[in-house]
Amino acid sequence: MKRLSLLKAALPLALVCGPLLAQDVVEFHGYMRSGVGRSSNGGEQGSFYLPGAINNPSGGPGYRLGNEQDNYFELAVDVRAYEKGDTNFKLHFRPTFRQWNDARDASVDAGGNVDFSHSATQNQMVYLREAWGEANGVLGTSELLKDASLWMGRRFYQRHDIHMLDFYYWNNSGDGVGLENVNVGLGKLSYAYIQADRNNVNGGWDGGVTGWAHFPGTVQTDVFNYNGKVVVASHDLRWSGLSAWQGSSFTLGFQYNEPSVRKGSVSPSNNNVGRRYHAEYQQSGILGGDNKLYFTKGDGSTFWNWYNPEVNTKNNWWMVMDNLFVQPTKQFGMGAVALHRVQNEDSTQPGHRDMVWDSIGVRPTWFFTKHISVAAEIGYDRFKVSGDGSAADGQTRSMLKKTLALQFSPQASWWSRPVLRLFVTKANWNKYATAWGTPSGLGVFNGSQAGTTFGAQIEAWW
Repeated sequence: MKRLSLLKAALPLALVCGPLLAQDVVEFHGYMRSGVGRSSNGGEQGSFYLPGAINNPSGGPGYRLGNEQDNYFELAVDVRAYEKGDTNFKLHFRPTFRQWNDARDASVDAGGNVDFSHSATQNQMVYLREAWGEANGVLGTSELLKDASLWMGRRFYQRHDIHMLDFYYWNNSGDGVGLENVNVGLGKLSYAYIQADRNNVNGGWDGGVTGWAHFPGTVQTDVFNYNGKVVVASHDLRWSGLSAWQGSSFTLGFQYNEPSVRKGSVSPSNNNVGRRYHAEYQQSGILGGDNKLYFTKGDGSTFWNWYNPEVNTKNNWWMVMDNLFVQPTKQFGMGAVALHRVQNEDSTQPGHRDMVWDSIGVRPTWFFTKHISVAAEIGYDRFKVSGDGSAADGQTRSMLKKTLALQFSPQASWWSRPVLRLFVTKANWNKYATAWGTPSGLGVFNGSQAGTTFGAQIEAWW
């Protein structure tokens, strides 16, 4: 996100524990999207995605152009609380608001999660996604530590994403503590400890709480109700800043999840570890853009970053992905992504499943003037599950989604924001695509294998 400006201000004493100097600075940046849409079947705009793909096996939103159903806003506030010489202390806050398109009434409770579903509902939601602080230049002047940063709190931790899918494929964010950018001569090391409190959060596929339906025809019982007896400690080690030739950048990572179970409560079902390995290669200077090639392999509780100690460590998965952006001329830019993901569950466990997810998509954009462009996005998902016991067991589930959007933006750039869009989206899916039940976004097309939506949206970051 590009930062808009530095605003000199006095931070309210409620946010700090000591006086601020006159030169202290508050900086604002953020992200937002907002829109309105309808479907060809009437009613609110649907969202086309294949259950089982993207961020978790409930899916959504799929290829995002003309496919997002929410109004979402996050305001990031960065505070230089202290600065003298090479030493500084910074604070970071990120309050966030989300409203789904079928919650237009502003009188709807803005507290969020009032029905205890732990999932997207018709409620508006207000929450704090980041609240953390960092100290720089406090660990001495050695080459090893002079550029290192000590941090604590709740934060987005070194996230890596595919913009076209809004998919954070490397994302170990949460409450924690860490040390970043330790200079080891060849690149820099970072370590983070992230802790997840399982409490009564259901890590199941429905994203709900205890007692909610797990799959059609089944009900989750007390499996995930830990009542504060279990936390999952995630140790995250990254080695970044490696370059073998001009324009290249390599990042390696290892994550280890270990459960901490209250004495007397330990059982094989809540004491499984998880491990995950990462390797990413980014090459800049490719036709005005760059390319990222990423590979990851994991097991146990690292699956989808659920931090679920009930996921047997014998369950393993791997994924390879390529994410390309180019803009060779002022009149044309394009993003593209392709990925392949395989999950193998412990074959000795009842109800085990093997899953394969393939996805490929492209978003070319043509600029007719500095401010006017047309973007076309085509995304195809294919998902196959073996052993889930459904009517589509072993069958391939597929969806093709296409969007055409007229856009207005400040610059003739694929990344230029804000961008105002008028769009039309069409999707087709096969008869097996809704084997786990119809996704909420496809509800208006229940019984069909195709649908069309249209609407308007603004997206911005600053």
